[in-house]
Amino acid sequence: MKYIHKLFTAVIIVACAIPTATLAEVRPITFPVIGPTRYSNDFGAPRSDHTHQGNDIIGTKLQQLIAAVTGTIYFAAYPQPSYGYAVFLRDTDGYKYWYIHINNDNPGTDDGLGGGMNAYAPGIRGGDPVVAGQSIGWMGDSGNAEGGVSHLHFEIHRSDGTVVNPLDSLNAATRIGQSTIAPALSGEILPYGEFRGGASIAVGEIVPSRPGLEIVTGAGPGGGPHVKVFDTEGKLLNQFFPYPLGFRGGVDVATGDTNGDGIDEIITGAGPGGGPHVRIMKRDGTVIKQFFAYIETFRGGVRVAAADLNGDGKDEIITGAGPGGGPHVRIFDRLGNRTGQFFAYAETFRGGIDVAAVESTPVTPAAIITSAGPGGGPHVRVFNRQGKVISQFFPYPVEFRGGVRVDAANVDTKNDRPEIVVAPATGGGPNIRLYGVDAKPVGFESEFEEWWRGGYDVAASEGTLYVSSLGGPRRASVRNIITQED
Repeated sequence: MKYIHKLFTAVIIVACAIPTATLAEVRPITFPVIGPTRYSNDFGAPRSDHTHQGNDIIGTKLQQLIAAVTGTIYFAAYPQPSYGYAVFLRDTDGYKYWYIHINNDNPGTDDGLGGGMNAYAPGIRGGDPVVAGQSIGWMGDSGNAEGGVSHLHFEIHRSDGTVVNPLDSLNAATRIGQSTIAPALSGEILPYGEFRGGASIAVGEIVPSRPGLEIVTGAGPGGGPHVKVFDTEGKLLNQFFPYPLGFRGGVDVATGDTNGDGIDEIITGAGPGGGPHVRIMKRDGTVIKQFFAYIETFRGGVRVAAADLNGDGKDEIITGAGPGGGPHVRIFDRLGNRTGQFFAYAETFRGGIDVAAVESTPVTPAAIITSAGPGGGPHVRVFNRQGKVISQFFPYPVEFRGGVRVDAANVDTKNDRPEIVVAPATGGGPNIRLYGVDAKPVGFESEFEEWWRGGYDVAASEGTLYVSSLGGPRRASVRNIITQED
């Protein structure tokens, strides 16, 4: 057994001494800045300990920087080095294009504390492809340009390392008025195009006529209540709207075999702003059953999960109240009858909770897993179906208040124990962590850029783990980060 991790770790070597060349050469590029700029032939100008190896393109702070060529990102500096945030591209001919002194300030300041979120556009990561005109980041004065005029230091290098004066290429460059939409990465699913509200995700065996898992997505806040079903290659199999089209609170999704026929149903919960409306549906959106998990007037939304907790071969539905409600967990059968309930945290907590569940195995009991939402500490708890605590842990520093998303399944099938998978719900880095039901850490995964700070959802199944972006200024993205092979 092995894991396929769809990640790329760049090995970075920054040259200390670079041979210069003044040969005239024109590369077919897109001008690397959108909007008005000024620049001059300052290539070769003396500096304190070297000569200038590029051209400084002067503009305004946070002016958009774009890819000059189609190719590969072979370096994106993070954390910020002495020369500032920087991105290096390589085109198909082996030429390299350096962007240096990218912004490091929070908007409206010169504080130098903006981090990667204010330096780079989403998707800027070493090893990933780039297309000409794609957004790279934002103009600034980082590194040894701190406090000076905002500008892009732009260099062109031949494949042998010889530096080329960019001036003629810049003069001949194609200028565009808006950035180009970046294509999907290999294996990436963009369920809602350029929609930036994120997506909740689940995986299950929904289509009996085809082998393997299907991926279910629900549009996040700001999007319509749009549910889509994909195969693992990203092909759209079905889509529907479980709630009125005008609803914009987002929709949570889960899968479970609620009637014991061997086929998973899709379970949805309305997001904040909607009532605590739970629906059980076939893969084509046909409603099998629906009910309100809490009082109908509650408008904090509801999170959903499913698992066979009592061993009868039929999955129960587990719900968690959304923001504004107490940390109230409820258990329902497939007809919407409540069969259990408890409070996962202090009843006064109003940040909402996420829920997951697993059936029993020969070595672990059936369990309900909860995590506190934004405003609460990163507290994960494991309960039996009666609400008794089995274990608990903090997967992130106790002072983190962005909330946690959770799922559980036997991701590592070299054993028959389920793993609990957690991810930050808001404001966190791409730190996906795995724990046993006994609260012992068993693994760590990462996806998206290391500098990205946002929210994530996770969906686990036997031998498989998916992650999605969940808010933050980036389009909803679904990625497989673990696939087990026998």
